[in-house]
Order: sequence, then structure tokens, then C-alpha cells
Amino acid sequence: MNSRKQILGIDLGTSSVKMILRAYDGDALKIKERYDEPSPAGWRRAVKKALAGLDLGSVAAIGLSSQVGTYIIDGREVIGWEDRKGVEELGALRERFGREVFMEEISMPHPNIISYPLPRLHYIQKQYPGAEKVCQPKDFLCEMLTGNCVTDPYSWRGLANLRTGRYSRKLLDEIGFSVHKLPRIAGILESAGTTKEIPLEGNLLPAGIPVFVGMNDFFASLLGMGVYREGELFDITGTSEHIGVIEPAVNPDTALVSGPYLRGNAHYGVTASSGVSLDFGLRMFGLREVGQEQVLKNNPPVFLPYLNGERAPIWDPDARGMFFGIHGSCRKTEMAYSVLEGVVFSLYHIYESMGMPKADRMCVSGGAAANHTLNELKAELFGVPVCVPEETDASALGAWMAAAAGAGWFADLGEAIQKVCKVQEIMEPCGRYQALLKKRFAVYKTVYPAVKGGIRP
Repeated sequence: MNSRKQILGIDLGTSSVKMILRAYDGDALKIKERYDEPSPAGWRRAVKKALAGLDLGSVAAIGLSSQVGTYIIDGREVIGWEDRKGVEELGALRERFGREVFMEEISMPHPNIISYPLPRLHYIQKQYPGAEKVCQPKDFLCEMLTGNCVTDPYSWRGLANLRTGRYSRKLLDEIGFSVHKLPRIAGILESAGTTKEIPLEGNLLPAGIPVFVGMNDFFASLLGMGVYREGELFDITGTSEHIGVIEPAVNPDTALVSGPYLRGNAHYGVTASSGVSLDFGLRMFGLREVGQEQVLKNNPPVFLPYLNGERAPIWDPDARGMFFGIHGSCRKTEMAYSVLEGVVFSLYHIYESMGMPKADRMCVSGGAAANHTLNELKAELFGVPVCVPEETDASALGAWMAAAAGAGWFADLGEAIQKVCKVQEIMEPCGRYQALLKKRFAVYKTVYPAVKGGIRP
């Protein structure tokens, strides 16, 4: 192994591109560049600006990851993951096909999520009948770097069968959408081609660097966290938040998402407002960390973190946030704590709807993984140690690991996890506040049903 060589992992997120340039021995450089607009042109500018700040002469391979649920039509029109276009198509498709058909065609039940490929492509077929090409951001990035529009089956969950790695021709025929308009599917450890020479400001991306396909940001994050084994609980923080567990089989009856992931199956739910709620709390109350014991003595209000509506487990895009139980002695400290606690309650609500599977630990990643109070609350409420990895930008690291395994730096992903994924901190539950937190959580669950439909945007 040439220790001077490095691999570049690129994650095209919802608001910024993140890159990690890492050598085999772990020496790494990270860079982040925000988009000036969420469009192909904006993504291209941010990627080129980020690349310009790196030493690209040492790059031996590149791995990719990105957000999913965002669709690019003929390289121009963008339908974002948060858009509600396709809601009617989703309902009609779920009514037309039973779970048996979905299990056969896409290897999982189709979740109640508008941004999945089938309802969105059905919408695009009706609204853009002349469209010649539809891809997602990672596919766009792959084509930008190599000239080849290549994807992976995980990025097209809900249309691709994750066991066979192929699109469902039956479902595409049902909506009248040609498979030839979609990117070619390849394995996550396969090369999509090599880089074109790309001029950058004061720099140059050389031609000939292998670009490995990788996978979507969710699964790349699981990989970068070291989540691989059955029974592992995970929490991926971010604009939205994914919480779930690795199980031995797909759950065909869940109201959440359950589908194949590497050697196992990921069963999880996604919030809609975790990131915006934490931003709101910081903006309004200015406190990142709050002492749990001190604040709980003053009976803080309960907060519903539904500022952008909510996905699992209430499935109401029109839900809104609120504080319940404000009293005269409330200070900014109590209000800030309530926001943090409400975000954790939203995760526990999903966990409860999953059947509260047993786990030995919870692995966390993303920007909020650095928040001590959040980790303390999660450990106490869930009753398991919370493990914070050394690298919390797990999706970029997962892209790096897929490229490293594809390039032969590791025998497989299991070896990559063993050698790369390290824990920097473990938050143990103390047990003193779990009963009180569960009592407050019971109040949390009663508030939304009581006010549902009362206030709408």
C-alpha cells in the first residue's frame, strides 16, 4: 500500500457538499462547501470549488454518496426531496399493488413516502411526457466527473430490487416509464468509469482516476458509522433524522421503512424536522448544551418538534411545533432543553412504533452527534450506551470506504469497518431520569392528537 496515495469520498448533501480526503493510515483532510442554489449548476459550482482546495495529484480513487428523493429532469428541472409532487400517485400505486407485489418487485414493502422513485416517476411521466432523462444528484455527480450516468440500487430503493440490483420492469411498465431514461445500475463497489480532466480555479482534477459508484447518503452513513451487524441501533442526525435497527429479515407489515442493507435489513423511520428544530432552539434561546438535572427540577414545558410537519410515525406534513406547559418561571434554559428533549422524544416515538427492538448500543452520527445533552438524553431514555464515532460526517466516510474496498485497499466492507470506524466517546445511561423522561414522553404523545387539525398553515 502506497501510504502517500489518498482516496476521496464525496457526499452531495441537501445543503452542502462534504469531502474527505483520507490516506490508508487515517491521515485525513475534510472540506465543506455550501450550495448557492439547490440546482445542477449550484451543485457543480460547489463541487468544483471544494475540489479546487484539495491536493488532487495524490488521489487514487473517488467514492460517491448523495441525498436521494431529489430528481433532475433533462439536466435542468429539479423536484426536491421535500416537494409534495407525487402524493396522488403514491396513494394510487399503494392501492393498486399489494405488499406481495412490492416484495417481489422491489424486495421491500413500499413505504408511505412521496419522494420514492415510483410515485415521482409516475408524476414526471404525466407532467413531463417529453422528458428524455431522469436522474438523482449522485448520478449527476457521477456523470459530471466521468461522463457516465451510473447509479446504485440503494439510491433507487422503491424501484430497484435490492436483491437483484435491477429496476422493476413490471412497475415501470405500469406507469409507462421507459427504463432507458434512467441511469445504469452498478454495484456499490464497482467503478463507474474514470475522471475526465476538469479545470478548476487554480487547480486541476486529473483524468483517469477511478470513480466508484457508492450509495445513497443514508446507507453510506450506516457504513461510515460501522453499523453492519444485526441488532445494532442507529441514529443519523441531520436536516431529517433516521433512527432504526439492523434486523435479520424484511418486516413486510411495518408502517415504517424496512429493506435490504448489505448483509442484513434496515428497519427505520425518518423525522422531518429535527434539524430545523435544533436550529430554531439555538436561534431563539442560544443554548447548545443544557444540564439535564438542573432543568428537570423546574418542570420545563414539552415541545413538539414538528416545525416542518412530521413523517414517521404520525405522517402529517401539516403538523406544526408547539410548547405545552409553559409556566411563569420558565427561562431560556428550560425552553432550550425542551427543544432538545422534543427532538429525542420524536426519535423514541419512532422506536416505540418499531416494537422497541433490543439493542446493546446506539451509534450516532451527523452534526448533532457532537451535542452532549442530546446524547445524554438518548442514552437515558433508550437505556443503552450512545457511541459517538471519531468521524461524524459518516456519509462522506462511507463513500470513502466503498471506494477503498472497491480499489482493493480492504478485502471487503467488513474489514473496512474494522480498520476505519473508531469510537471517540461513549455516553452511558445513569438510570436516574429514565422514569421521569418516560412520564414526560407519555405527555408528549397526547399533545399532537389533542390539537391535530386545530391550526394549519
